[in-house]
Amino acid sequence: MTQIELLKEVLKDPMLKQKYHISDSELERVSFDTTSEHPIIEVLKTIIQQKAENVSDGNVYKNIKNLFSVN
Repeated sequence: MTQIELLKEVLKDPMLKQKYHISDSELERVSFDTTSEHPIIEVLKTIIQQKAENVSDGNVYKNIKNLFSVN
């Protein structure tokens, strides 16, 4: 499974789509080459990309925290 396939599969979850108001058309447009208006999509993209690069869980968390100013 490719990274984009994994991302889209995760985002297909009905509870996730409902909670974060992600439409089917938005799901079709999801890409690693563009930035989404949904922060959750950007977080998931970051996790998928960095885990594919064998970044440690701790560093993935730190990178997400820095990217999205999570305190």
